[in-house]
Amino acid sequence: MFSSHGPDRSPRQNRVLAAYLALNGGFVNSAGFVVLGVFTSHVSGNVGKLSDDAARGSSASAIAAAMLVLAFGLGGFWASSILQSPVFQSMPLAYAFALLNESVLLTAFVRLSPWGRGFELASGVLLGLAMGMQNSLVTQISHARVRTTHLTGVTTDLSIELATWWRWSRHEAGGPHRPSPTTALLLLTILATFIAGAFLGAWAAVKWGREAMLAPAGAVLLASIYAFDSKRRNRQR
Repeated sequence: MFSSHGPDRSPRQNRVLAAYLALNGGFVNSAGFVVLGVFTSHVSGNVGKLSDDAARGSSASAIAAAMLVLAFGLGGFWASSILQSPVFQSMPLAYAFALLNESVLLTAFVRLSPWGRGFELASGVLLGLAMGMQNSLVTQISHARVRTTHLTGVTTDLSIELATWWRWSRHEAGGPHRPSPTTALLLLTILATFIAGAFLGAWAAVKWGREAMLAPAGAVLLASIYAFDSKRRNRQR
């Protein structure tokens, strides 16, 4: 799962990875909103909030929104630095270390709970870092075919695919050749699992608060262990 990259990956590998991490991304985004009142798995909404707060003269809120945008970007930078580092002898080990870092960030979010409301911004930054790392990691391993922390691009790409299929069904797509279902199936997988994760995250956060974030932290830790073990399995094969 973590040994092949870009064009070398099979459609099934991309779907499995997309389903697993999109479920995780939807969970974190929704649970984070229930606990903190902000979205942390994408940037667009926070940029809008930053602009609105700045226009209204709410400097403290604008700075907080800017910090969330910066955290997502720094998370992507952090993951990319790990994956491009010469320290790791194989890419699966680099992916394992990056996923371990994400798991630590999500666990740290839970551990901040005794400190009270004064640490809400720090909590949001931790989630932004984690989601930025995940988005960067999955973008690089799939060569930008998979996104697992937001749905805007996925929804747009899916609408394009559906239009292609509709035109084909009406024999307007330039001939009788049937479009490949691979891309549409991948996009539908991301959409469905992200939404499922969002519902699970909201329900868990309402029930358990910050402790709910231990679920995605554990899921990412399992993915890290799996990636770490990939080198041994490849050697055996």
